Amino acid sequence: MGTLRNHKEPELFGPQYVAALETPIGKLWVESDGEAITRVSFNNPGRGRHARAPKVLIEAVKQLQGYFAGRRKKFDLPLYQVGSPYRRKVWSRLGLIHYGVLATYADLAKDIGGAARSTGSACAVNPLLILVPCHRVVGSNGLLMGYAGGLWRKKWLLEHEGALAKEMF
Repeated sequence: MGTLRNHKEPELFGPQYVAALETPIGKLWVESDGEAITRVSFNNPGRGRHARAPKVLIEAVKQLQGYFAGRRKKFDLPLYQVGSPYRRKVWSRLGLIHYGVLATYADLAKDIGGAARSTGSACAVNPLLILVPCHRVVGSNGLLMGYAGGLWRKKWLLEHEGALAKEMF
């Protein structure tokens, strides 16, 4: 996972730099405030500066391309996340789940203090899909549960990382 930076507060409703990336699981939108990556989503933000993309955004696209090509297992990018202290704690813990490894919502809750349901809620609003690997979290019974990009994408990502056998589901 990248590093969470304490830099100037971004303009929450101000223009962001946006890049689109074609992936095997659909178009991925990457946003930056010019200093850090602020959002990765499968939903078009419908906005963005048309100026020259900052280096951090170009690097994020390059690293994500490497991930989808199977050449990258970790990301090294400055990340900026807006959320409650509990959500930021969950997102920070997600960054410790290694490529190809699964964790459960209950395990995360136990590690950071809290309930599995609140941990799941924090995962559901993770603004940095793939970079902060909420897709690596499953139910206590091993079943795939919730993913902002859709369960079929979560399944694909876990198969891509070798955490799930393709014939399992």
